[in-house]
Amino acid sequence: MTIDVLDTLHDPGKIGGANDDNLGHSGDYAWVFDGATGLVEEQLTGTASDAAWLSQAGTDALQARAPSHRGPLAALVDEVIDDVTQRFEAEGHRQPQERYERPTASLILVRQVGGVLECLNFGDCKILLRDGTGMFRTFGSSEESEAYENHLATRFSEQRKEQGDTGEPNQHRSSILSRLRKVRNRHNVSGGYWVFALDAGAAEHARTATFDFEAPAVALLMTDGFEALAGDYGRYTEEELLDAALAKGLTALKDELRHIERELDPEAHQFPRFKQSDDATAMLVKIG
Repeated sequence: MTIDVLDTLHDPGKIGGANDDNLGHSGDYAWVFDGATGLVEEQLTGTASDAAWLSQAGTDALQARAPSHRGPLAALVDEVIDDVTQRFEAEGHRQPQERYERPTASLILVRQVGGVLECLNFGDCKILLRDGTGMFRTFGSSEESEAYENHLATRFSEQRKEQGDTGEPNQHRSSILSRLRKVRNRHNVSGGYWVFALDAGAAEHARTATFDFEAPAVALLMTDGFEALAGDYGRYTEEELLDAALAKGLTALKDELRHIERELDPEAHQFPRFKQSDDATAMLVKIG
């Protein structure tokens, strides 16, 4: 029994821009990374996006290590973090001066082992799973990080409406940026919340779950930029989103997503958010 990829989507939030996400699969494993938009003036890796660099480095390390790994998922992720940290030491232009400068990412990683699906999650990536009996389950997403960043996004949207969005630097943008940096400074420290980053031992703090399932099962792994069709915009329930992915395909769902963001609510008044469109990455798989 293996994980077979049915469809993938990897769409940047800005047309022609970099995509900070990544995805991959190898035999019994599948994963999606969601790189966090950088808050620095100059990228530490000398690339267009430190977040994209991290997501690619994580995918490269998983591709190399997953096929031969037989231990717990957390042990695999620890090895991957060590690989990525060493790569950053070799390729980075300078060391971060504050924690918010470091590249970070959310992650959903799954492995099937004989009718059992093992899952590991950092941040707000998610998996939707339905097995051969019709049982539907979900896993992933950090309620703590989502709640605070949603609060900031709502306040940002309110200030845009109050003051107008001229596209020029202004006080409320600086205030929001300062708050976001404070949030990032709490990543992977006592009393904060945990993400995929350059921290040895971080995998010990990842959320994990194990699901028994009857084959064949179908699953949708995704970033919050894609999951917004259900969570933020309410176009689908989570189970309906899985059904739509199977029936319409991920590209058609991406078109619905971008229609909402770029045509129905381009100023983010109805659906508060920091950017008009976030990167959207998803993988639809069949297990067994």
